[in-house]
Amino acid sequence: MARTSSRRKPKAPQVRSVRTKEDRKRPSVFMRLKTDEAFKGVALFEPDPELEDNPGYYEYYDHWDQQGQQYVPCAGDQCPFCAVNDNPSTRALTVWYMPDAGDKKDQIKVFTMNYSTINEISDEAEEEDGILGKSVRIKRLSDKGDYRVRVLSGKPLSATERKKVMALLEEQLPDGLEGLVQKQLVTQLERLKAIDALEDDDDDDDDDEIPTRSRRGKAVEEDDEDEDEDEDDEEEEDEEDEDEEDEEDEDEEEEDDEDEEEEDDEEDDDEEEEEEEEDEEPTAISGEEYEIIKVQERDEIFDLKDSDGKKVKMWLGEGNDVDYSAVKKGVKVKIDAEQDEEGDWIITNISVPKARAPRQTRKPASTRKPATRTRSTRKK
Repeated sequence: MARTSSRRKPKAPQVRSVRTKEDRKRPSVFMRLKTDEAFKGVALFEPDPELEDNPGYYEYYDHWDQQGQQYVPCAGDQCPFCAVNDNPSTRALTVWYMPDAGDKKDQIKVFTMNYSTINEISDEAEEEDGILGKSVRIKRLSDKGDYRVRVLSGKPLSATERKKVMALLEEQLPDGLEGLVQKQLVTQLERLKAIDALEDDDDDDDDDEIPTRSRRGKAVEEDDEDEDEDEDDEEEEDEEDEDEEDEEDEDEEEEDDEDEEEEDDEEDDDEEEEEEEEDEEPTAISGEEYEIIKVQERDEIFDLKDSDGKKVKMWLGEGNDVDYSAVKKGVKVKIDAEQDEEGDWIITNISVPKARAPRQTRKPASTRKPATRTRSTRKK
């Protein structure tokens, strides 16, 4: 009698379909805000990277990948972006408790903060003698990445209540915030290696015919090479499939790409006239004159007003030295600036226009040299 194998044949992959309206919502532990939206929650952290027992807070560096249109955590000495002198940005994952949420799975949320919001909530923590267990309201003011942070009055969570909530945090995020970022880093580095390998193969085949894709640049397209365009499409589909393998990674990437996705959504919304006007604004300025309203020297932030009275906030770019004794409130300055990937204005050059020299007055007759006659006026 023939012996049959007990090993089962592996199942063929099947499409993940949406079966209910609840499935369509795709609930996520990450939380995003659009302009003028706000949330109120209990902070399960202190905004201090030096604290050891602070599982609800993780501050790190990341880079903007222009090709992938997403953020990539900085890998330090092994970071390919740092290797090409791309300066990283500061990020922080923060954990919040939403007691009013019905389902326990929705009571723990993660919110990503940019550099300016980290400073805002750090100032609030100093004023309020800490924010752990306290209710905080955060509102997004604009699509430039500006947020308002305010600690609300009320009784904070007791030590017993915090212990129960922290147990819920460990249950929903067993790897912790650092584990989420580390997992995303591994996925992104593998994606970049795969792209580099495809580029090397393309270069070996024919440098002149096959378009290449740089890590931080745009694709080079050949109109007559339909076959090469198909290969680019397949590459993009592979990247999408890779993102769908792990839902947590997908959620993390969506959260890290928060500002870019929201800007795309706002550009598609024809009903919001203010956002359309902002889309038409230039992404770089040169030699524009502004009046200084306020200078935050410690954070290198300038509140300015242009000739039309429109107010704008700008951050001083790295490598720029400013004489704050000359650049102060009421002074008019000329500025070169450009927008970063978050839409924030970064000053690349700031100068105070030199005052015009006074016009020379005509010397009195007693000090002027006597006029000499020209040849045409001499007597013959």
